[in-house]
Amino acid sequence: MYVQKVSLEIKSDAAIDEVVDAFIVLLNFYRGSGQKQGKIESQYVSGNTVTAYPFTLECDSLDKSHNNFYVNRQIEKLETICQSDVQITTIGKSHDDYTGPCTCHKPEFYILKTDYISIDSPVTCGSCNHRVPLYRLPVYEDHGYMPILSWETNYVSCDSLQMNCEVGEQWATRQMQDVRSQLSKQGITICHTIEQLTAIPTYYYLYNYRRRPNKVTQNHCPNCKQPWSLKKRLHRFYDFKCDFCRLISTVSLNT
Repeated sequence: MYVQKVSLEIKSDAAIDEVVDAFIVLLNFYRGSGQKQGKIESQYVSGNTVTAYPFTLECDSLDKSHNNFYVNRQIEKLETICQSDVQITTIGKSHDDYTGPCTCHKPEFYILKTDYISIDSPVTCGSCNHRVPLYRLPVYEDHGYMPILSWETNYVSCDSLQMNCEVGEQWATRQMQDVRSQLSKQGITICHTIEQLTAIPTYYYLYNYRRRPNKVTQNHCPNCKQPWSLKKRLHRFYDFKCDFCRLISTVSLNT
Protein backbone atom coordinates (compact mmCIF):
# COMPACT_ATOMS: atom_id res chain seq x y z
CA MET A 1 0.00 0.00 0.00
CA TYR A 2 0.92 3.66 -0.12
CA VAL A 3 1.68 5.80 2.91
CA GLN A 4 0.24 9.30 2.77
CA LYS A 5 1.02 12.35 4.87
CA VAL A 6 -1.99 14.47 5.75
CA SER A 7 -1.15 17.62 7.67
CA LEU A 8 -2.70 20.90 8.71
CA GLU A 9 -1.00 23.96 10.18
CA ILE A 10 -2.98 26.04 12.68
CA LYS A 11 -2.66 29.70 11.69
CA SER A 12 -5.53 30.91 13.83
CA ASP A 13 -6.29 31.08 17.54
CA ALA A 14 -8.23 27.79 17.37
CA ALA A 15 -7.74 25.47 20.33
CA ILE A 16 -5.47 22.52 19.51
CA ASP A 17 -7.91 20.02 21.03
CA GLU A 18 -10.70 21.31 18.78
CA VAL A 19 -8.52 20.93 15.71
CA VAL A 20 -7.33 17.44 16.67
CA ASP A 21 -10.91 16.26 17.21
CA ALA A 22 -11.99 17.66 13.84
CA PHE A 23 -8.92 16.14 12.19
CA ILE A 24 -9.81 12.68 13.54
CA VAL A 25 -13.30 13.09 12.10
CA LEU A 26 -11.76 13.86 8.69
CA LEU A 27 -9.73 10.64 8.83
CA ASN A 28 -12.87 8.70 9.73
CA PHE A 29 -14.67 10.22 6.76
CA TYR A 30 -11.75 9.26 4.51
CA ARG A 31 -12.31 5.69 5.64
CA GLY A 32 -16.06 5.89 5.09
CA SER A 33 -15.48 7.10 1.54
CA GLY A 34 -13.21 4.11 0.89
CA GLN A 35 -10.13 6.30 0.41
CA LYS A 36 -8.21 5.37 3.57
CA GLN A 37 -7.40 1.82 4.67
CA GLY A 38 -7.72 0.68 8.26
CA LYS A 39 -8.96 2.48 11.35
CA ILE A 40 -5.67 3.43 13.00
CA GLU A 41 -2.68 5.36 11.71
CA SER A 42 0.25 7.31 13.17
CA GLN A 43 -0.96 10.72 14.24
CA TYR A 44 0.74 13.45 16.21
CA VAL A 45 0.91 17.17 16.99
CA SER A 46 4.14 19.11 16.53
CA GLY A 47 4.05 22.80 17.31
CA ASN A 48 1.03 24.18 15.48
CA THR A 49 0.78 21.32 12.97
CA VAL A 50 -1.41 18.21 13.15
CA THR A 51 -0.18 15.27 11.06
CA ALA A 52 -1.32 11.72 10.23
CA TYR A 53 0.10 8.94 8.04
CA PRO A 54 -2.81 6.87 6.66
CA PHE A 55 -2.49 3.91 4.28
CA THR A 56 -4.14 3.95 0.84
CA LEU A 57 -4.43 1.45 -2.01
CA GLU A 58 -3.47 3.94 -4.70
CA CYS A 59 -1.08 6.84 -4.89
CA ASP A 60 -3.97 9.23 -5.55
CA SER A 61 -6.57 7.68 -3.24
CA LEU A 62 -6.88 10.93 -1.28
CA ASP A 63 -7.29 13.02 -4.42
CA LYS A 64 -10.24 15.42 -4.37
CA SER A 65 -11.87 13.49 -7.20
CA HIS A 66 -12.54 10.63 -4.76
CA ASN A 67 -13.85 12.81 -1.93
CA ASN A 68 -17.47 12.46 -0.92
CA PHE A 69 -19.78 15.05 0.61
CA TYR A 70 -18.62 14.40 4.19
CA VAL A 71 -14.90 14.57 3.36
CA ASN A 72 -15.30 17.85 1.50
CA ARG A 73 -17.41 19.35 4.27
CA GLN A 74 -14.91 18.38 6.96
CA ILE A 75 -11.95 19.71 4.97
CA GLU A 76 -13.78 23.01 4.54
CA LYS A 77 -14.51 23.12 8.27
CA LEU A 78 -10.88 22.43 9.21
CA GLU A 79 -9.47 24.93 6.77
CA THR A 80 -11.86 27.59 8.05
CA ILE A 81 -10.97 26.90 11.68
CA CYS A 82 -7.23 26.85 11.06
CA GLN A 83 -7.10 29.45 8.26
CA SER A 84 -4.83 27.15 6.26
CA ASP A 85 -5.10 24.36 3.70
CA VAL A 86 -5.01 20.62 4.35
CA GLN A 87 -1.78 19.31 2.80
CA ILE A 88 -1.55 15.80 1.32
CA THR A 89 1.73 14.21 0.24
CA THR A 90 2.51 10.65 -0.84
CA ILE A 91 5.43 9.42 1.27
CA GLY A 92 5.96 6.13 -0.58
CA LYS A 93 5.00 2.48 -0.66
CA SER A 94 4.66 0.32 2.43
CA HIS A 95 6.94 -2.20 0.67
CA ASP A 96 8.77 -2.14 -2.66
CA ASP A 97 6.94 -5.01 -4.36
CA TYR A 98 3.46 -3.58 -3.86
CA THR A 99 1.86 -3.57 -7.31
CA GLY A 100 -1.34 -1.74 -6.51
CA PRO A 101 -5.01 -2.70 -6.50
CA CYS A 102 -7.25 -4.14 -9.21
CA THR A 103 -7.20 -2.29 -12.52
CA CYS A 104 -9.55 -4.62 -14.43
CA HIS A 105 -12.03 -2.77 -16.62
CA LYS A 106 -14.75 -5.37 -16.08
CA PRO A 107 -13.98 -8.01 -13.41
CA GLU A 108 -15.52 -11.42 -13.93
CA PHE A 109 -16.72 -11.36 -10.32
CA TYR A 110 -16.01 -9.87 -6.89
CA ILE A 111 -15.32 -11.57 -3.56
CA LEU A 112 -16.16 -10.11 -0.15
CA LYS A 113 -13.34 -11.24 2.12
CA THR A 114 -11.15 -9.99 4.96
CA ASP A 115 -9.30 -11.32 8.04
CA TYR A 116 -8.03 -10.21 11.42
CA ILE A 117 -4.79 -8.64 10.18
CA SER A 118 -5.93 -7.13 6.88
CA ILE A 119 -6.45 -3.40 6.34
CA ASP A 120 -6.96 -3.86 2.58
CA SER A 121 -10.30 -3.27 0.92
CA PRO A 122 -12.67 -6.14 1.82
CA VAL A 123 -13.63 -6.44 -1.86
CA THR A 124 -11.35 -8.57 -4.07
CA CYS A 125 -11.42 -8.88 -7.85
CA GLY A 126 -12.14 -12.46 -8.89
CA SER A 127 -10.23 -11.96 -12.15
CA CYS A 128 -6.86 -10.58 -10.98
CA ASN A 129 -7.16 -11.40 -7.25
CA HIS A 130 -6.19 -7.85 -6.28
CA ARG A 131 -8.14 -5.65 -3.90
CA VAL A 132 -10.72 -3.21 -5.24
CA PRO A 133 -10.75 0.33 -3.82
CA LEU A 134 -14.27 0.90 -2.52
CA TYR A 135 -14.47 4.29 -4.24
CA ARG A 136 -14.25 2.43 -7.56
CA LEU A 137 -17.66 0.95 -6.77
CA PRO A 138 -20.94 2.85 -7.02
CA VAL A 139 -21.83 4.63 -3.79
CA TYR A 140 -23.28 2.01 -1.45
CA GLU A 141 -25.17 4.20 1.03
CA ASP A 142 -25.18 7.82 2.24
CA HIS A 143 -22.29 9.02 0.05
CA GLY A 144 -20.02 6.15 1.12
CA TYR A 145 -19.47 2.53 2.11
CA MET A 146 -20.04 2.29 5.86
CA PRO A 147 -22.29 -0.83 5.75
CA ILE A 148 -19.44 -2.70 4.02
CA LEU A 149 -16.94 -1.39 6.56
CA SER A 150 -19.29 -2.30 9.41
CA TRP A 151 -19.33 -5.91 8.21
CA GLU A 152 -15.54 -5.77 7.85
CA THR A 153 -15.17 -4.62 11.47
CA ASN A 154 -17.51 -7.37 12.67
CA TYR A 155 -15.61 -10.02 10.71
CA VAL A 156 -12.22 -8.84 11.99
CA SER A 157 -13.58 -8.96 15.55
CA CYS A 158 -14.78 -12.55 15.08
CA ASP A 159 -11.54 -13.62 13.42
CA SER A 160 -9.55 -12.05 16.27
CA LEU A 161 -11.55 -14.02 18.84
CA GLN A 162 -11.01 -17.18 16.80
CA MET A 163 -7.27 -16.60 16.56
CA ASN A 164 -6.84 -15.68 20.23
CA CYS A 165 -8.67 -18.89 21.27
CA GLU A 166 -9.28 -18.00 24.91
CA VAL A 167 -12.61 -16.15 24.70
CA GLY A 168 -15.53 -16.77 22.34
CA GLU A 169 -13.57 -18.94 19.90
CA GLN A 170 -16.35 -21.39 19.06
CA TRP A 171 -18.99 -18.69 18.71
CA ALA A 172 -16.73 -16.58 16.49
CA THR A 173 -15.81 -19.57 14.31
CA ARG A 174 -19.50 -20.37 13.80
CA GLN A 175 -20.15 -16.77 12.80
CA MET A 176 -17.50 -17.02 10.07
CA GLN A 177 -18.28 -20.57 8.94
CA ASP A 178 -22.06 -20.94 9.21
CA VAL A 179 -23.84 -19.58 6.14
CA ARG A 180 -26.86 -18.81 8.33
CA SER A 181 -25.02 -16.84 11.03
CA GLN A 182 -25.67 -13.14 11.63
CA LEU A 183 -22.22 -12.28 10.26
CA SER A 184 -22.74 -14.33 7.09
CA LYS A 185 -26.22 -12.92 6.54
CA GLN A 186 -24.83 -9.39 6.86
CA GLY A 187 -22.06 -10.17 4.38
CA ILE A 188 -24.32 -11.96 1.90
CA THR A 189 -26.73 -9.02 1.92
CA ILE A 190 -23.81 -6.73 1.10
CA CYS A 191 -22.78 -9.03 -1.75
CA HIS A 192 -26.30 -8.91 -3.18
CA THR A 193 -26.29 -5.12 -3.01
CA ILE A 194 -22.87 -4.79 -4.66
CA GLU A 195 -24.04 -7.13 -7.41
CA GLN A 196 -27.16 -5.04 -7.95
CA LEU A 197 -25.12 -1.82 -8.08
CA THR A 198 -22.39 -3.13 -10.40
CA ALA A 199 -24.06 -5.93 -12.37
CA ILE A 200 -20.98 -8.00 -11.42
CA PRO A 201 -21.49 -11.33 -9.57
CA THR A 202 -20.30 -10.92 -5.98
CA TYR A 203 -19.37 -13.91 -3.84
CA TYR A 204 -19.20 -14.21 -0.08
CA TYR A 205 -16.11 -15.91 1.32
CA LEU A 206 -17.15 -18.57 3.81
CA TYR A 207 -14.45 -19.42 6.32
CA ASN A 208 -13.73 -23.15 6.53
CA TYR A 209 -12.50 -24.87 9.65
CA ARG A 210 -13.58 -28.45 8.84
CA ARG A 211 -14.53 -29.11 5.21
CA ARG A 212 -12.12 -31.47 3.45
CA PRO A 213 -12.34 -32.80 -0.14
CA ASN A 214 -12.13 -36.47 0.86
CA LYS A 215 -15.56 -36.29 2.47
CA VAL A 216 -18.25 -36.48 -0.20
CA THR A 217 -20.86 -34.78 1.97
CA GLN A 218 -18.55 -31.83 2.49
CA ASN A 219 -18.08 -31.27 -1.24
CA HIS A 220 -21.53 -29.76 -1.53
CA CYS A 221 -22.54 -26.16 -0.99
CA PRO A 222 -23.70 -25.76 2.63
CA ASN A 223 -26.64 -23.68 1.43
CA CYS A 224 -28.14 -25.37 -1.66
CA LYS A 225 -26.39 -28.76 -1.18
CA GLN A 226 -25.26 -28.86 -4.81
CA PRO A 227 -21.67 -29.84 -5.78
CA TRP A 228 -19.33 -26.85 -5.51
CA SER A 229 -15.81 -28.32 -5.65
CA LEU A 230 -13.61 -26.65 -8.25
CA LYS A 231 -11.69 -28.88 -10.67
CA LYS A 232 -8.76 -26.48 -10.49
CA ARG A 233 -7.87 -24.30 -7.53
CA LEU A 234 -8.71 -20.66 -8.15
CA HIS A 235 -5.84 -18.22 -7.55
CA ARG A 236 -4.05 -21.07 -5.74
CA PHE A 237 -6.37 -20.51 -2.79
CA TYR A 238 -10.09 -21.17 -3.41
CA ASP A 239 -11.32 -24.78 -3.64
CA PHE A 240 -15.11 -24.37 -3.55
CA LYS A 241 -17.42 -22.05 -5.47
CA CYS A 242 -21.20 -22.08 -5.78
CA ASP A 243 -22.39 -19.90 -8.62
CA PHE A 244 -26.02 -20.21 -7.57
CA CYS A 245 -25.57 -19.16 -3.93
CA ARG A 246 -22.61 -16.86 -4.63
CA LEU A 247 -20.45 -18.59 -2.01
CA ILE A 248 -16.73 -19.32 -2.21
CA SER A 249 -14.47 -21.17 0.22
CA THR A 250 -11.27 -23.17 0.76
CA VAL A 251 -10.17 -26.62 1.88
CA SER A 252 -9.60 -26.72 5.61
CA LEU A 253 -6.06 -27.11 6.91
CA ASN A 254 -7.49 -28.96 9.91
CA THR A 255 -7.87 -32.74 9.93
